[in-house]
This record gives sequence, structure tokens and C-alpha cells, in this order.
Amino acid sequence: MKLLILGATGPTGRHVVDLAIRGGDTVTVLARRPEALNDLADQVNVVAGDATSHNDVAKAMTGQDVVISALGRSTSVHADDLFTHAAAVIGAAKEKGVSRLMWLSSFGVGDTYRSASPAQKAMYRTFLRNIYANKELSEKAIRSSGLAWTLVFPTASPTSATT
Repeated sequence: MKLLILGATGPTGRHVVDLAIRGGDTVTVLARRPEALNDLADQVNVVAGDATSHNDVAKAMTGQDVVISALGRSTSVHADDLFTHAAAVIGAAKEKGVSRLMWLSSFGVGDTYRSASPAQKAMYRTFLRNIYANKELSEKAIRSSGLAWTLVFPTASPTSATT
């Protein structure tokens, strides 16, 4: 399968890239910092660009079957509204005929908020308020996009200590 991965230079995105390579997929990544992926030069196609730019995303999306977004907030110029800006992926997907989108969100956003613990809810209402509000807006855009989408809500699993 031909995959375009956004957010490949972050820890989650890099994990997705590694899994895709091991799975035999053809991987293209769109990265603001392509040099961060120099160690994968012979295994992936790296396209320099910004996931918030329709033109950059459309260029990288040409010929792809699926787009996987593992974007995370960083020090980007769009840090406070990264996820709604990254919804440029929707328009590019429609333009390029890519119908499948997998989007990494966060547990506690939107409908998952009611399943969050009291501590998580308090954190989301304070420290992460702006990020989660922005993620919720991007999710609404994805849900109404007409694309075949999957929203991913990672959670921490309890670990058991063994001695």
C-alpha cells in the first residue's frame, strides 16, 4: 500500500513509519525538517513541506492510497491552531482522489471526553484546553468530509510492575 505519513519526525510518527516499512508498505513522508529523516533516505520518499499547506500536502499526496496523520503540537508557527490548519489534508485528499484518512487525535477530545478520568478532565480544561479545542474542530471537519476516515485516540495503558 502507498502511504503518506504526516508528523513522521515526531515520536509517534516515526513509530508509524517504522511499522509501515516493516509491513512492506511504500512510504512517503511530508516533513518540514526532511533532514530529520536522513537515516531513512533509502527506505522512504521524503517530500519537504508543511502539513498546513494545501499545496505541499497535495504534492506529497499524489499517487497515495492512504494518508496517516500523526501530527503533534510542536514549536511550529501554527502551534495553537495546528490541527485545524492541517485539515488542509481534506481538500488535498479530495483533489488527489485519496479517500482514506487516518488521523491521530487525543483521548479526551470530543466524544471521548465523557470517558476521561476526573484528573484527565481537569488537565484538559486547563493546560490542554486550546489544543483540545483545536483538535475537536479538526475532528468535526474530518467527520463531515465525506472521506473514509479513522480517528485514533491513544491512551496510556496501565502497566504492571514485576519483580
